[in-house]
Amino acid sequence: MIRVGLIGARGYVGRELIGELDCDPAFELAYASSRALAGRRLRDTDGLSSLSRFGDLEVRDLSPAEAAREDVDVVVLGLPNGLAAPYVEALGKAPLIVDLSADYRHREGWVYGSPELNGKAVRGASRIANPGCYATAANLAIAGLLPAAGGPISVFGISGYSGAGTTPSPKNDPEVLRDNILPYGFGGHGHEREIAAATGRDIIFAPHVASFFRGLIVTVTAPLTEPMSNQQLLSLAEERFRPYPNVRVQAELPQLKDAAGTDLCIIGGLAVSPDGRSVTVSSVLDNLRKGAATQALKNIRLALGRS
Repeated sequence: MIRVGLIGARGYVGRELIGELDCDPAFELAYASSRALAGRRLRDTDGLSSLSRFGDLEVRDLSPAEAAREDVDVVVLGLPNGLAAPYVEALGKAPLIVDLSADYRHREGWVYGSPELNGKAVRGASRIANPGCYATAANLAIAGLLPAAGGPISVFGISGYSGAGTTPSPKNDPEVLRDNILPYGFGGHGHEREIAAATGRDIIFAPHVASFFRGLIVTVTAPLTEPMSNQQLLSLAEERFRPYPNVRVQAELPQLKDAAGTDLCIIGGLAVSPDGRSVTVSSVLDNLRKGAATQALKNIRLALGRS
């Protein structure tokens, strides 16, 4: 059994991860840490009332030094951006660390944890930086077009408000989002750099948030290095992801509701421009699952040789 410690149990992704661990007998949740929830049982936390195995586990508030003394196989850091470093320093070389924030993506000594793009490097890794949710959807859509796609590549995204986390802001304010779509982060969003680093292409990223809770869609438009047909590019994407059942490639336009609540990334609607020199394709996934929690669990299994 894989013993997991979770730092950051309050957030939406942390809760999603706890629910997944509760259902999988291969894992044991050794502890869940949260300053805001300390002293409460997990089953008394929003969204976790139905836990069967870990419902009576009491949430703790562990300092980095205290976390380092716990006997676990893996520590998942579910903290907001900028807060992971003290825990990483205290934990030292062991155990396995999976960071869900942006702090260590594409940093020396860390493996970028995309099973479909980087699975070989994830196997046996001790430090894994989980990809961002938008980046996961965009990376996979673009990877399905390579090497036919050039650059720069435009990525237009809309996410549910759970992607903005639990800290109050306009991006998760029901009144701001009511009958509305809120653009944000233009001209240098962190996922823009992340997607560029993962795909090797120049990226222009335009994120938005809407009033639904979970799921996201990105629409990618890329120049082609030479004219190609819809069928040629569809076959290229199908062949790229044939070994990965969690990535579905289809001719039809994907709908967000088909991916919400699942571990799928669905890529579809591929359309080449009339001159054959550019292509547009959409990609959908659940930002809390394939874009975060269940991708982290896949990385853990790969790193520990369980998958």
